[in-house]
Amino acid sequence: MDNIILYQFENGSQYNLKRLVDDYGKMEADDSQGFIFKEYDEHFLRAVYWQKKIHKNYRYNINTQEFEEIKEEIINVAEYFIQIKERKLIVFGSKMMAQKIVTLIGIVSKYACSITEYFIDIEKLVNRLCLDKTIMFQKMKLTDIIIDRGLLVNCNVNLISLDNPKEVVEHYIKNIVVISFKLNPIATNITIYKTGKISISKVTEDEKDEVLRQIIKVMC
Repeated sequence: MDNIILYQFENGSQYNLKRLVDDYGKMEADDSQGFIFKEYDEHFLRAVYWQKKIHKNYRYNINTQEFEEIKEEIINVAEYFIQIKERKLIVFGSKMMAQKIVTLIGIVSKYACSITEYFIDIEKLVNRLCLDKTIMFQKMKLTDIIIDRGLLVNCNVNLISLDNPKEVVEHYIKNIVVISFKLNPIATNITIYKTGKISISKVTEDEKDEVLRQIIKVMC
């Protein structure tokens, strides 16, 4: 599964994405982190953030019968997108990598761009999903379901096997903490958590743009 982190992105009236790329090119080289820009114009940017770390390890030397310290270079990467029209920064990667991307964009732009975490109202989101005929609900997790007086349970529900999954989803909408669904025509599973986390099943590079478009469609 891949994690997706969404941010609200606001750029200054005089600061577009081309300028962000230009300003990054003027910065002093940093051999520990950086951006690789794949595609961009004034309104859309697709890039990769990379971070290099030196990892220390120990290996036993049979000849000296001692442990030797060895250093390994590890490079972590995370792909991200900025869409000005939708006012979104979308990161494919961990929360830690997403925060480093936000920090570096701030430094490059001299904080001309405002980036804030996008909070998901799962109840409103599920209401929108129920109106979309292309949605195929897969699973959901419910909390605080009353089965007897004073007795509450949490449960997972397989929606695929139900005759009318949308009706069940709407009935328990206030108890949903996780919802998983597919959007035609893509076969990727998208899972939304009440905490704001989003995860998707593995996608190819050719499918990523369509998955991104669909996620923005249901979120905005």
